[in-house]
Amino acid sequence: MGQGPSLPEKNSYEVEGPPVAGEGPARRAFPKLPELNGALPTCGRGGPEVDNLYSNFALTAKNNPGSQCMGKRAKLSGGAPGPFEFISFTTAHEQVLTIGSGIASLGLPASAKYGMYGKNVMEWQLCALAGWSRGLVCVPVYDTLGDNIVVYEANHADVSIMFVEGSKMKSVVPVLKDCPTIKYLVQMDGEIDAALASSAPSTVSLLTLKELSEKGLAQPVPPSPSKGEDLAFIMYTSGTTSDPKGVMITNMSIVVGASWCAGLTLYNTDRYLSFLPLAHIFETMVEHAVWSAGGSVGFFNGNIKALQDDILALKPTLFVGVPRVYQRFYDVAMSKIDAMPAPLKSFLSYALAQETEAARVGSSSLYGPLLHKLLGAKLTGGKVRLMISGAAPLPLHVQEFLLAACGCSVIQGYGMTENCANATLAHMADYRAGHVGGPMPTMELKLIDVPEMEYTTDKSPPTGEVVCRGPCVFAGYHKNQAETDKVLTKDGWLHTGDIGRWNPDGTLSIIDRKKNIFKLAQGEYIAAEKIEMALSKSKYISQPWVYGNSFLPMLVAVITPDFPALVATAQAEGWYVDDKVALVKKPEAIKLIMKEIEAESKASALKSFEVPKKCILEGEINELAQGFSIENDCLTPTFKLKRPQLLKRYKAQVDEMYVALGEDPTKQQ
Repeated sequence: MGQGPSLPEKNSYEVEGPPVAGEGPARRAFPKLPELNGALPTCGRGGPEVDNLYSNFALTAKNNPGSQCMGKRAKLSGGAPGPFEFISFTTAHEQVLTIGSGIASLGLPASAKYGMYGKNVMEWQLCALAGWSRGLVCVPVYDTLGDNIVVYEANHADVSIMFVEGSKMKSVVPVLKDCPTIKYLVQMDGEIDAALASSAPSTVSLLTLKELSEKGLAQPVPPSPSKGEDLAFIMYTSGTTSDPKGVMITNMSIVVGASWCAGLTLYNTDRYLSFLPLAHIFETMVEHAVWSAGGSVGFFNGNIKALQDDILALKPTLFVGVPRVYQRFYDVAMSKIDAMPAPLKSFLSYALAQETEAARVGSSSLYGPLLHKLLGAKLTGGKVRLMISGAAPLPLHVQEFLLAACGCSVIQGYGMTENCANATLAHMADYRAGHVGGPMPTMELKLIDVPEMEYTTDKSPPTGEVVCRGPCVFAGYHKNQAETDKVLTKDGWLHTGDIGRWNPDGTLSIIDRKKNIFKLAQGEYIAAEKIEMALSKSKYISQPWVYGNSFLPMLVAVITPDFPALVATAQAEGWYVDDKVALVKKPEAIKLIMKEIEAESKASALKSFEVPKKCILEGEINELAQGFSIENDCLTPTFKLKRPQLLKRYKAQVDEMYVALGEDPTKQQ
C-alpha cells in the first residue's frame, strides 16, 4: 500500500524443545525485537521498577509533561459538541494524585476493590488511575452482562467503593441495599439528585467527584501503588450460558502488554478515539498503549450514532474497532455513492473497483489518492495510518473496501480477556484477509490436537486448539478455582477453546471453536463456527447462525443479510421493496441467500451434511446493521453468538423450517 515496511515472508518461528505427543511446537514473534532477542519480556519498557499501571502512567507524564493526554469535546452555546479540548499529561497526573488522596482519606483497606460504571469519559480513566495510585483493584461494570450485574459484581468482588456516571445512579442506588460491601458511591459528573440520595441506605456515603477531589486537596498524600504481581483488575467476561467470570489480571500483565504495544511502533503524536467499552480488555490495552507512547486519547461524546462526527472532529491517527463498526463505514460509503448522480456514481464505483483490485496484491492504482480524499477522509478524518480490527473476523469485502478507500494499514488481531488481548496481530504491511497475524512479542502460542474434530498438528498445515503462555496471561478466575483449572495449566499455558491453523508464512488463522460441536442424528460431528465462518465470506451474508438438533439429520440457519448488497441486487432484478422486514421475506431473497450458502459451502469444501438445508432471514437490525445484537441478547459484548438465546428467540421459525423439511421438530436433544 506504499506505507511502512514490506510484507514479511515469515511471521513466527518455532521455539526449540523436545516434541510432545499431540502437540505442535511453540511459536514466537518474528522478526525478533532487538530488545528481547526472541525472549518473552519480563517487564514493561520502563524497566522492572515500573511495574504497575500508576507508575507506568506517571513515567509517561514525567517524559511528556506538556503533551496532550486526555480530551473531550467542548459544548457550544447551543449545546452542540464543539472541538476536542485536551489536558496535558502533567494536568492529568495532578488530577489523578488529587483524586487518589481523596480516596486515601476514606480509609479503605489495602487492595480494596473499586467499581467503575459508566460510558467512556476522561473521568473514568482519571478515577481508575487514582485507584491504582492507592494500590486498589479495579472492577469495571458493564450492564449488558445482565440486569443484576451491579449486584452480582459488587458482591462477588467485594466492592468497597463505586464510581458511577450520573445517568447510571438511578439503577445503582436502589440496589445498594443488596450490596453490603459498598460503603461509598462517587458520582463522576454533576450533582447528586437529592431525592435519589435520600433513598440510599445509611451505610453508604454518597459523594460527587468534586467533593472527593476537595478532600484530596485538603489532605494530599504521596501515591502508594501496588506491586507488579498485585491485581489491577477483576474484569468480568460475558458468558454465553452461565454467570460472568471475574478474570484476575495483574498490574504487570497490563504494563507489559501496553508498553510493548503488540510490537507496533506508536508515537507521541498519535491520537486515538475512545469509544469501545472501557469495561473490555481490548479498549483498556489500547488506551494504555497510546499513553505509554506519549500519545493522546480523545473520548467520544457518548452517542454511538454520532460516532462519525467525533471521528471527523478528532482526526485520529490510530483507529481500533470491531467488524460491526467497520461494516458501518462500508454501509455509509456505499449509501452515499448510491445516492450520487449517475455519472459520478459510475466513476466512483469504477475507481473503487480498480483500487480494490490493486489493494488485493498490496498495491495502489491511479485512483487511490482521489478515493482517499473523497471517501477515506470523510470516514476517518484523513489522518489514520493504522486500523486494527478484533473480536471477530473482519468480512473480506469490508477489509478490501477499507484498504481501497482509506489508504492506510488495515490489520486484524486476536486475543481475549484472559490474555489481555495479547495473542496475535498482523504485520502493518499485511493487506491479506483470512488470518490474525503472528504472535505478539509478549506471547508464545502452540496448537494441541483435538482429534474428535479432526484437528491435529501432524497435518499440513497444522491445526488444533490454540494455547498461549506469557506475562500477559491472567492469574485465574476470582473465587472460581474449578473454572481456572479447566483453562490454565500449572506451567502457565492458557487453553483458549479456539481452533487455529498455522499458515505457511507463520500467521495464525482462527477456523473454529472447540465448544461449539455437536452430533447430528446420523452421528456426524458438526462444528457450527466453522460453517458460519464459511458462510460469512459471502457479500450477502452479514450474520449467520447455524443450528442443528442431535435427533435430526440436517442443519438450518438464520441469516442477517448484508443489506446494501441485498438491496442492490433486489433493485437490479426488480423485486425490491422499501421495507427490510418485507424484503427478507421475499422468495427471491431466500433463494438468493440459499444459493450463496451453497456456493460458499462448496468453496470451503464443506461436507453435504454441513450445509444448511433451509434458512430464514432477519430483517430487523440496529444502527450497527446487526440482527443479532447485544440489545436483543443474541450477542455477547464481544460479539460472540449466544446460541441458547438465539434458539429461544427463533424457536418457532426453526420448528417451521424443520417441518418444511419433513422432520419432527419436537424431538429433543
